[in-house]
Amino acid sequence: MKYVVIIFLLSNTVWSQNLDAHLWENRVIVISADKANIQKAESQFNLLNKEKEKLIDRRLVIYKCIEKTCVFYDFKQVEKMSKTNKNPEGFSITLIGLDGGKKYKSNQIEQANVFFDLIDKMPMRRQELKNKKGKND
Repeated sequence: MKYVVIIFLLSNTVWSQNLDAHLWENRVIVISADKANIQKAESQFNLLNKEKEKLIDRRLVIYKCIEKTCVFYDFKQVEKMSKTNKNPEGFSITLIGLDGGKKYKSNQIEQANVFFDLIDKMPMRRQELKNKKGKND
């Protein structure tokens, strides 16, 4: 039993380190699915992928995790694949803010505007827009 707990903690630590790399740099969307929900994950990713410019503008990156494989997309370079010991159950999509806090989670496929609207209401995003507007004036 101790070994199971240690393996679980190690896999969470590795996953946590991946997300920690984005702290204060990027907002993160995590799409996760088990084998039975691969189609949902692909549909969700495709909805978001159509909005690359808006994703980049909002400093959003995506981790698409199906079973024990995660693929990282930042829309600036070639995607990166990594393995994890975590095996997701069902389907979920989670938005993580610049501060590392969970901002939204759903078990349904969501339109990209759900995330963009949430982000655009966040204080840090409003400041980003204000700063961007000041540079253009």
